[in-house]
Amino acid sequence: MADTVIRSRIEPNVKAKAAKLFKHMGLTLSEAIRLFLYQSIAEKRIPFSINIPNPTTRAALEDAEHHRHLKKTSLEQLKIDWDEACEK
Repeated sequence: MADTVIRSRIEPNVKAKAAKLFKHMGLTLSEAIRLFLYQSIAEKRIPFSINIPNPTTRAALEDAEHHRHLKKTSLEQLKIDWDEACEK
């Protein structure tokens, strides 16, 4: 079987984190990429869901990232808020 090379540009810290993760799983980065490709072919799709945040979630994520509009709360208050939201 002849091999072919795939080149991809990726941030060094992302590559390092992924390599560390896959090493912990007993895989090289190349093996993990190969697994992804084989699984994509087998399922005829990307083998995991990709969730794109809606505008509300995107704004909340940006606010959290920049430490805006944050307030302290308790687990009890979270439970109350959750229960109220679920009754809608």
